[in-house]
Amino acid sequence: MVLRLGLPVILLLVGTAWVAWASYRRAAQAEQALAEVNAEHRALLHEVRSLERAVAAAEQGLRTLSSHPSVPRDVAVTADLTLADVRRLVERNKELDN
Repeated sequence: MVLRLGLPVILLLVGTAWVAWASYRRAAQAEQALAEVNAEHRALLHEVRSLERAVAAAEQGLRTLSSHPSVPRDVAVTADLTLADVRRLVERNKELDN
């Protein structure tokens, strides 16, 4: 009688321990994946900031180019259009950031 009652209890304990261990492993894997995603996110934000600085420098260069008196009118208009495109890209990036 003791053997019959003991075996189901032992199986229940082993099953419970196995489920607990499997849950722990899944949680640890999820935590690791989240840490990797956060690291990638930080790297992407750093890259975005670098690109924003480059865009600002390009915008300043285009502004200088389009306003210089020795630049032909068609080049100045093209520079102004490009400047508007750069502004649109920066604004779109800010919208995506939010």
